[in-house]
Order: sequence, then C-alpha cells, then structure tokens
Amino acid sequence: MKLGFKILLTAILLSSANIFAQIGGNGTYAFLKIPATARIEGLGGNIVSLYDNDLSIVNSNPANLNSDMNNQVVMSFNSYFANIGQGYFAYSKSWKKIGSFYAGFQFLNYGDFVRTDEVGNIQGTFSAGDYAFNVGYSRPFFDSLMYIGATVKMIGSQYAEYNSFGLTTDLGISYVSRNKLTTVSAVFRNLGGTLDPYEKGHYEAAAPEIHLGVSQGFKHVPLKLFLTFTNLQRPDLSYVDPATRFQTDALTGDTIDTKIGAGLVLLRHFTIGAELFPFKKHLFIRVAYNFLRSGEMAVSALNGAVGLSYGIGIRISHFTFSYSRSQYFVNESPNHFTLNVNLDGFFKTKRVKKENVPTIQ
Repeated sequence: MKLGFKILLTAILLSSANIFAQIGGNGTYAFLKIPATARIEGLGGNIVSLYDNDLSIVNSNPANLNSDMNNQVVMSFNSYFANIGQGYFAYSKSWKKIGSFYAGFQFLNYGDFVRTDEVGNIQGTFSAGDYAFNVGYSRPFFDSLMYIGATVKMIGSQYAEYNSFGLTTDLGISYVSRNKLTTVSAVFRNLGGTLDPYEKGHYEAAAPEIHLGVSQGFKHVPLKLFLTFTNLQRPDLSYVDPATRFQTDALTGDTIDTKIGAGLVLLRHFTIGAELFPFKKHLFIRVAYNFLRSGEMAVSALNGAVGLSYGIGIRISHFTFSYSRSQYFVNESPNHFTLNVNLDGFFKTKRVKKENVPTIQ
C-alpha cells in the first residue's frame, strides 16, 4: 500500500502545476486523446470502466491494470486519416505484494512533407511526429473491491525544427463488485504539460480530462453494457461562432439562436456502448455511440453514422485479435487493429496470485 500511495503522490506533484491550466480542446499533446487500441476505439473511444484481463484497455484508465494481465504483450496499429500512422505497444508484469506494472510506447507519425518558401520554391522535406513512453502501476485494496492506478507519460514531439519534451500523468480509481459484474471508475487524464517547450519560455499545459464510467454485466447473459460520462472538467462542450450565433429566418424575419439547448449540451458528455460475447472466450462483438463526436462532426444534411463505432474480437489459443472502425466524419472511418499475446501460454512461469478477474479477452 505504501508503495502505491508514494507513486500516486509523486505523479500528482509532477503534474500539479498545470492540472487546470487548460480545458477541452485547448492544450498541447492532443494526440494522447486518440484511442490507443481497437477495443477502446470500438467501445466509443473513451471507455474507462472496462475491467477484465485484457492489457489493451489500460491506456484508458491505469486503475484497470491487474495481475491477470501478467506477462501480456499488446501491439496496435491504426490507419489514421491522411496516411498518418498511429501505433501502440505495451507489456505488463505483476509481483505478489507489490502490484502490477506496465510499460508502453505510443506514437503518431505524420510522415514527410515538402518544404517550400513563401513563393512555392521547394527547399527540401521535413517530418513530424508525437511520441510517448508510458510507465504505469496499479494495485487493489479494500479486499480487492477498489483499485488505484497511475501512469506517467514522457512525451517527445517534433515538427520540423521545432521540438518539445513534456510529462503528463493519468490517475485512476475503480470499484469492482464482489461478483465482478459491476465496475464504477473515475480517471483524471493528461495532467501536466511541456517541460522543454517548442519555443523558449512558452510553456503549455496538456488538455486535462475527467471521465466517470460504469459498466454492468449479467450473470446469465453474455453481454456487458457501458456508460461513460466524459469531460466533466468542462460543463458545456458545445461551440458556436459569436459572429454567426444569431441568424434571421428568411421567411418570417424572426431571429434564430443557433446555440444548442441544455439537453443537447448534457447529452454530449455521454458515450454508450455494449460488448456481446456469445462464445465467451473466443468471439466478442462491440458497438458504441459517442454523442460528442456526433454533435461536433456530423453534417446537418448528411449525418450518416457519425459517432458510431463498432468492432470485433477473436481469440485463438494465446492470441487475441481485435478490429474496430469508427465513424468520425460522413465519409471517413479509420481502421484499428490490435494483437494481444499472452506469453504465459508459451513459457511456464510462476503466476502471481489471481485477483479473480473476469476472463473477457
């Protein structure tokens, strides 16, 4: 317990200076908000109350890390927009009486660009990318009814000759019922900012997020439902241009206020999802709807399925393959692939004591 609280305290101290400096979409290192794995993406992009034995969920909430993920490897790739490459790798290890640890690496590679001067003369090329090395820790307490976790992310960012180094922290806590069917979680993400900024003296905070989630499984039905209340740090996630907020109806001449109502403002905080596993250890079907994504990215005349995400998971022996697809725009849907490998299936290692974690991967 003492080690766990020391790690959490250290993480808080490292990031406390910039915790509430920025909100919403304002802030640096925005790539940290992109879902790291296919399962997270397939369940709406910000699922935090998913607690089982799948290492691919930990980047969303470090409190979900547990000893049943011991000796797992996760490799994930997303064919993001405009040929941008997104990747994530992680490995976990647990020790009895100490807790569970994981190390991960995530990146967003924007590729190479042609450099020109102001009149279009080609002067060469330049590249751009964001990278983060993550180290996380979690352990149970209160007779394994509560879990605490923290992840420290060391970030490097490079855009042509502009470089930056920063540090952020994710802090999470989860309650898991004794029958393992109900999970309630809260996570504080992206607490921190730049230590070595792009421009000398111009320090920036990351964009912090506070999420609260609940999941509910059923004893005799192979189904789990999810509800996530996102971005609690900012009550109103909507935006309207002040210059065009009030418009005049061409037929009646009445003034129309284009700002959305309180009900829709509240709805944008929610993501709902479901995971069906008719063959518990072999096949998983996922679907979710992100109301914020739908409200921000949908086009009034061509709403399509913006906000919808879905995916599938297949487990064969010690391998679990996951695929997801999310509708960000009317005609844009990134394809996300994740492979989870349980190394304990290949090497006979002494397993740490189980925490009675449900087997859902």
